[in-house]
Amino acid sequence: MRRLLFAAAVALTALGLGQSARAETRTPQSFRFQSLFGTYNKASLQVGFAVYQADCASCHGLSLVHYRDLAHLGLSPQDIAAIVSHIKVQKGVDPAGKPVLAPAMARDAFKSPFPDEAAAEKKFHGAIPPDLSLIERGHRDGADFVFSLLMGYRAAPPNVTMPPHHFYNIAYPGGLIAMAPPLKPGSVTLADGKKPDVQAMAHDVAEFLAWTADPTLDQRKAVGLRIIIFLLILGALGGFAIRAGRRT
Repeated sequence: MRRLLFAAAVALTALGLGQSARAETRTPQSFRFQSLFGTYNKASLQVGFAVYQADCASCHGLSLVHYRDLAHLGLSPQDIAAIVSHIKVQKGVDPAGKPVLAPAMARDAFKSPFPDEAAAEKKFHGAIPPDLSLIERGHRDGADFVFSLLMGYRAAPPNVTMPPHHFYNIAYPGGLIAMAPPLKPGSVTLADGKKPDVQAMAHDVAEFLAWTADPTLDQRKAVGLRIIIFLLILGALGGFAIRAGRRT
């Protein structure tokens, strides 16, 4: 029920923010999982998670994702333990009403960057950064929209008056967005020591957020493929049986 409520909230937000985006501002990408039998690229998911951690987690939560879920990205239990070892989450309140913090565990949901909405609203001048767990489920263009948004920052045209604490983005309806360009060149280092450019980072974090919104996609497609193969074999056997019956 909690996931459904989040999905509804994100869908309403996305309808208000994204449906009127101009077609020319969308930048279709090559996401393997978007094809009929395509699956997530685990290497891309891992880089996308690193990008989220480096450039997004300080503002946007993933409240429907648990640290143990990172195993589906190919992270080992040791990797996950290393991640949660530096994180403390609230485990209730003391008699005085103050939050009690304790080390996070793999079963815990991702820690929210803010204790409550009021704190987020105060920091961002009235704008509350949305939770990203289902952000791509609420938009018809999904990962393509997220990629286009991340790559859509431009200098405002001379005829556009920019309100305080806003930025110009050609992929955002109306062009004005309260989120500063989030991706920072060099914020992520790959295992081979290379640093992906901003376009690669945008692609991989868009795929990661597609996974957070639909983590069972690979399993569903695998089941669907097995069903199709079974039906093809069954059809072939049925056809063979019919032909054999006619011969007799």
